[in-house]
Formats: sequence, C-alpha cells, structure tokens
Amino acid sequence: MALDEALLQTAPARGAALLRVYSWTTPSVSFGYFQKFPADLAAQYTVIRRPTGGGVVYHVADTTYTVVVPVGHSLYKMSTNDAYCVIHKAVAAAFDHAPTLHTAPVVSPTGQYECFQKPVHGDVVADGRKLAGGAQRRSKTGMLHQGSIATRLDPVQLRAGFEQTLSVRFQEYELTAAERDLAARLAAEKYATPAWNLRVT
Repeated sequence: MALDEALLQTAPARGAALLRVYSWTTPSVSFGYFQKFPADLAAQYTVIRRPTGGGVVYHVADTTYTVVVPVGHSLYKMSTNDAYCVIHKAVAAAFDHAPTLHTAPVVSPTGQYECFQKPVHGDVVADGRKLAGGAQRRSKTGMLHQGSIATRLDPVQLRAGFEQTLSVRFQEYELTAAERDLAARLAAEKYATPAWNLRVT
C-alpha cells in the first residue's frame, strides 16, 4: 500500500502509465479508506487499510494489480466510472474465456464483507460471479487504481490484456531510489501505524 501511494506521488516524474502486479507474503485482507477496521479478521489475516475506497478484499489466492497514471493521461481525464470500465476491459481481455463487464445498475453491498459477492457497474463478471473489482483515488499528481482478480492470473497475460485494450506497449520498470525511500517512509510512518489502520472515518 505504501509503494502504491509512493508511485502515485511520483507519477508526474515518470510521465507515463505504470502497471504493477504483485502478491502477498501471508494471507491478508485489505479494506477501503472509508471502512471500519475489521477487527474480527485480524486474528487470521494481516489487515491493512488501502488508500482507495471499496470494501474488504481477501488476498489469499487472488491476483492483485495497480495502475498509476499522471495528471494529463487519457485515463485521468476520464470520469471515474469510464476509467474504471476501461481498466476492467483490459483485465477481461487477459482471460481466454472472455468474461464481461457488469452493466446492471450500481448496487451497494448489504453485508459487512461482501465486496466480491455483489458486482457493481463495470466489474468483471463470469458465469454470474464477480471475477474482478477495483477502487480509485485521484490527486493532484495522478490517478491510482487498485484492483483484485479473484483467481491466479499470469502477469504476462494481464500485461497483454492492458496492451491490447489500451494500445500501449509496456516496458520493464525499475524503481528509483527516491521511490523506494518514499515507500519505506510511508510504510513506517503511515501504513504500519494504528493511527492509519484503526482510525474512524
């Protein structure tokens, strides 16, 4: 989470879209910026508050990815809903069986931890089941989209889906020393603290 925020803050220096695919070292749960800390899950999972919205997401057998674009990028210029749909079209394109985007009216999850049980407009669905969702945050430096796919997906396939859908060609990116230092500082001073994770919004 700290690295994602660091990449958002440094987006203007890169000047291009960045796709990051990563995994979790232990069974984990991330929960949205506006949500209450899910204390009952903390005994079984590492629990962390995201800088983006949305609900509780279990990171056990999923594929987690981040898209970061600077201000001025075409995705940043879109409405939140339009950017959400474009990114999820790229995710859908990464699958052989071609899942679709959910087009029903937006619905609000009714239970405490139902993020992946109730698809909203623009989510990736297959056989009536939500396959991928995400949440966004915009700032003066750019847009951060954090997404989770409820299955293991080869990062090469995900990259190909984005390249096909967005008509881009990604290159391997090496984090700069400044980006690593900023991420480490954010991890220690923000994301690892009770003030961030236990706060009431």
